[in-house]
Amino acid sequence: MGSLGGDAEPQGARRRPRFLCLHGFRTSGEIMRKQVLGKWPADVTARLDLVFADAPFPAEGKSDVEGIFDPPYYEWFQFDKGLALTRVPKVKYLIIIGGAKFQSPTVAGKAYANKIACPSLHFIGENDFLKVHGEKLIESCVDPFVIRHPKGHTVPRLDDESLVVMHRFLEKIEGEVLEYSSKDVNETEVGM
Repeated sequence: MGSLGGDAEPQGARRRPRFLCLHGFRTSGEIMRKQVLGKWPADVTARLDLVFADAPFPAEGKSDVEGIFDPPYYEWFQFDKGLALTRVPKVKYLIIIGGAKFQSPTVAGKAYANKIACPSLHFIGENDFLKVHGEKLIESCVDPFVIRHPKGHTVPRLDDESLVVMHRFLEKIEGEVLEYSSKDVNETEVGM
């Protein structure tokens, strides 16, 4: 599944922060694309370069979105085949919707040995079954932005209060993208 924008940005255009959008359990990149584009205003999504990927494994079992969204559905992990989480490339910023801190003490001890220092935006649903673990994840981050909503484990619509937080987060990361872009240009100019 490709980028939301798809096309290269015109020369001189402001570079948008790119997000790899990883869908939830037994859904798909297309479902997540429909949820985000259907619920978030265009003035927000136009500021992001969103790439919606499908997980590598066909879903085994019934999907919670069956009857709402058409298949195919995918899963990121197949635990019965073994699971190994290795190094993750450097992440510059995060948007986490209905996320949760790893619950295994062994995995959590390694994953959160240091606080997550990149800018992060967290969506916490009042009725999300993972709310407690989402709150614990927030505690593992340095200066997180948080949007709370009355729904459950879902991509929420952005109300006026949420939009203020979203725009503050976007301003922060756009400043960093501009800084990275300037470094790229300077390094190119001096042949690095």
